[in-house]
Amino acid sequence: MTADTAVDLSRAATMIELGRHDEATRLLASVVAAAPDSSRGWCLLARAHLGAGRPSEAVVAARRAGALNPADDWPYRLASTALLSLGRGQEALSAAREARRLAPDFWRSHVCLAQAAVAAGDRTLADEAVEQALAIGPDEADVQFTAGKVALGRGDLSRARAHQQSALAIDPGHSGAINELGRISLRERDASRAAGYFLRAARSAPGVGIFGRNTEVALAKVLTNITVLVAAVLAIGIDVPVATRIEPTAYLVMMVTLAGLACGYATVVVRKLPPEGRRHLIRMLRRRQWLLTVAAIIAVVVCLALLAALFLTLGQAGTLPPALVVLVIVLASRLLVTAIIRRARRRIR
Repeated sequence: MTADTAVDLSRAATMIELGRHDEATRLLASVVAAAPDSSRGWCLLARAHLGAGRPSEAVVAARRAGALNPADDWPYRLASTALLSLGRGQEALSAAREARRLAPDFWRSHVCLAQAAVAAGDRTLADEAVEQALAIGPDEADVQFTAGKVALGRGDLSRARAHQQSALAIDPGHSGAINELGRISLRERDASRAAGYFLRAARSAPGVGIFGRNTEVALAKVLTNITVLVAAVLAIGIDVPVATRIEPTAYLVMMVTLAGLACGYATVVVRKLPPEGRRHLIRMLRRRQWLLTVAAIIAVVVCLALLAALFLTLGQAGTLPPALVVLVIVLASRLLVTAIIRRARRRIR
């Protein structure tokens, strides 16, 4: 390797660390053209392609590096990561196994194998690999991060959170660990907290699109919960006077109380969001897709409640409790809300 090639490789590695993946790709393309036998050059090119979201090209570069230096575990780890991005789980697992065979005392090879095993659905292998990684490098943020992901896959939320918090104690800017805390919060049905974590992850790694998408998933859940509560109040307001002989004054008190509770809940949920999350939620509601979504939900719920009221008025319900009618409407609206929001979210880019 010439001195110029070494300098260019060092520059490219710095560009990758700074997230300038396209610049690094162009520089490394010229490096490997001039020095095609540079395994490190091909490995760095694979890293640059991965960072730029080009996993297919990363696989090609990693395999080229592996052919040049078959005793090095790095090309196999890079190939495994790229293959996971392509959804080729078994190939990724094979590459990760080879990386660990070549470097059994290196924590990164065990982390790579654990990640591939999780994707392949082999929890036993994932547990074994992550235990080895923890034994070798417990003070590495990526080891704690991977251990947390494996624990979350098992459904052990408390252990998953502990590992991710350990990762952040080691590296406070670890965007993956922050994102995982958001996923844990979603599992705990705390969408507001999850949105806060996802927004924080997006600030830590602005170029990673998945964090932005996760933010919208969490905010959509916040919107879902509020909309379902509004649907319940509407259903009660429409059907209770028909199903019962409630006095107008009592009805007014009931509706004011329910509306107050609904507003209080919405206020608490929204206030739990960080300021940036509240602004993001407002921007979502300004989009035509989300406005149409909310309008469609409200319209359908009102129609369902009116049909139920007509059913009760005609005396076809018999002894059917009005509370049961309202419950059915609310459950139906919940299913509708989830389906419509998922469909609307797919249209948003």
